[in-house]
Amino acid sequence: MKVMRINQKRWISESGDSIYRMLVPIVFELLLTFLIGSLNQLILNRFSENAVAATTGAGSFLSLMLNLYAVSYVGQGILLAACSGKREYVTGGKIWVVSILDNVLLALIPGAVGVFAGGFVLTLMQTPDELFSMAREYLGVALGLSVFQGIAMTSAAAFRAVGDMKTAMMGNVLINGSCVLMNGLILVCVPFDRQRIYQYALAGVLAQLLGVCFYFQRMRRNEHFRSSGFRILSRGDFPKISRKIFGMGFFGGMEGVIYLISQTAVMSLIAGLGTRALMVKGYCGNLFNYLTLPASAVPLAAATAIGMSIGMQQEERALLCFRKCMRLTLGATLVLCFFAILFGRSFLSLYVEDEGMLDACVRLLYFDVAVELCRSVAALMVSSLKAIGDVQVPFFMVIAGSALNVGVSWLLGIRLGYGLYGIWAGYAADLAFRGLLGIAVWRKHVREHAYPVRAALQQASFL
Repeated sequence: MKVMRINQKRWISESGDSIYRMLVPIVFELLLTFLIGSLNQLILNRFSENAVAATTGAGSFLSLMLNLYAVSYVGQGILLAACSGKREYVTGGKIWVVSILDNVLLALIPGAVGVFAGGFVLTLMQTPDELFSMAREYLGVALGLSVFQGIAMTSAAAFRAVGDMKTAMMGNVLINGSCVLMNGLILVCVPFDRQRIYQYALAGVLAQLLGVCFYFQRMRRNEHFRSSGFRILSRGDFPKISRKIFGMGFFGGMEGVIYLISQTAVMSLIAGLGTRALMVKGYCGNLFNYLTLPASAVPLAAATAIGMSIGMQQEERALLCFRKCMRLTLGATLVLCFFAILFGRSFLSLYVEDEGMLDACVRLLYFDVAVELCRSVAALMVSSLKAIGDVQVPFFMVIAGSALNVGVSWLLGIRLGYGLYGIWAGYAADLAFRGLLGIAVWRKHVREHAYPVRAALQQASFL
């Protein structure tokens, strides 16, 4: 018993140190990304208030299309992590090259939609007439040239899979920083009457290209990718590796696609409320992004810590990591929500001058506090279940939760006339459902000592 208590204390200390070490670059990356995003929206707001509403409305569909790449890079990450652990760097190089080629092929889908079907999509989303041409122009460039963003996301996922969080952080900061810099130059240097939304969208594409160049240069110096290149692919490698990548990544990638489909539907409900509602959501996003920080960062570290503990056959350590991360996520979210309530109005006044709109943004903040608390639990549960190898339950949870989200949002927000507040209740219902169901499934795994990842670890040879 005494030895068990000593081991438990040691595990708590080691797991805590490991989690905090991983959190530092993740949190730093997210904070800089949110800050740069806020600066970018200030620039767009100076260009045109309608630009904020147009990019907010089109942004949900853009995210849906870009999430198609996740089907590839989620599977790539799982396989690369295994190769890194086994030091099979040539195999890892092959997986990365095939994943890049897969993304180039996948880019044909969003590219075709952006160029040929953008107007049809925006019509389905009930985009207001005054925003239609601007949103269509934005989608055409962003989706038509999305291949660079797909490669950048795949490269960042590859570095995270081999434990190089610092390079992933540097690449994302470079992309977002160069984007806001180019947007600022457009605002200052291009005569106002000649400024168009496609110029700002093109700046984002060029920033992604810079990120791709950075990642490729870093990969040449990283032993995990030192042997990567088209020359190392043998005959028949591409279809074989592609099948394994998509086999591993299908549930994780499609989970995001299904969720974003529901968010596109919810966005169409918001668009149906009018331009003012889209503007309120767009402005509030600058503050709400910071509130999602614990739910975005902690689950990433939790997945690694829990997965490694299960892989080492240390179940108790995995449970300690889970409990520690749950307390950390909820506690950090509560602290951020408290400061948001205190200083939210002052922060939002940087973007909003109209007092009526500012009041609407502040009222929405109070509703969002409940949403963020539910999000912190749901995000950790989904991440923890995937870490122990249960990828199917989160997939089906997101289907049911998304249906609940759309249904409650329509009922309260549109049918009963509560507007954005009713739609935020839909978000809360979805996240609360996934959090509670996730806890129940997690407890079942713990009670039965059933961790699917153990079976996967026994199948070490996948190529």
